Amino acid sequence: MKNFINQDAYLTEFNVHKKYASSELILDLVWTHCNIIADIALNLIQKNNLSNAEYHPGVVVQAALLHDIGVYVCDGYEWLTNQPPFNKPYVQHTLAGAWILKEEGFSADVIQVAHVHAGVGITNDDINKFGLQLPDGDYVPTTPVQRLVTYSAKFHSKAPKFKTVEEIEESLKRYGDEKNKIFREFVSEYGHPDLDSIIKKYDTWHQAFAYETGQLTNITTAPNLNSAGIATHPF
Repeated sequence: MKNFINQDAYLTEFNVHKKYASSELILDLVWTHCNIIADIALNLIQKNNLSNAEYHPGVVVQAALLHDIGVYVCDGYEWLTNQPPFNKPYVQHTLAGAWILKEEGFSADVIQVAHVHAGVGITNDDINKFGLQLPDGDYVPTTPVQRLVTYSAKFHSKAPKFKTVEEIEESLKRYGDEKNKIFREFVSEYGHPDLDSIIKKYDTWHQAFAYETGQLTNITTAPNLNSAGIATHPF
């Protein structure tokens, strides 16, 4: 197996990713994406001098590293080598992730971040309005850790690519003005992360991953991939 970023530094979290990943390629994508989100969250903690009592760095990092664990058992990445269909829509990766983390014995704080990080929060009205395949209920980040990781996760997609505030706002437009209002509240609360050093840190990885996926013979047949690199709903 290849070496992955921070696999030894975050061995517990990496081993959970490794357990559920169907291939090295999907592992590389999701694990690295989660590391990027952890870096962004830490950057915001340091930049804003956030209280360790409310934003304990260890909890924030673990929650960020595991927030997308449910992606491994949901549809949307079948175009990647050895990634089987699961008959579970991508929008349910939050539910699947929370279930996995509960089964693996992680704390309630970490479980809930996985459960509510999609978009800027999904309400019961959203489920009905957009026909989302989720049980009725509100999936909205409320605690400091939930809000910080949710906000941090907006700045990098699994396409994979970094995203600017303007690009995030544009992507949220389809869900109504209220979503951009919520996002702007996040911006007001945390400010813009300093992405330049993080982009530089992961530049070689982005280039290597683009080359590797570009070699796949079936990439041109992937059905309607969106900006996140998935073939289903972008939540």
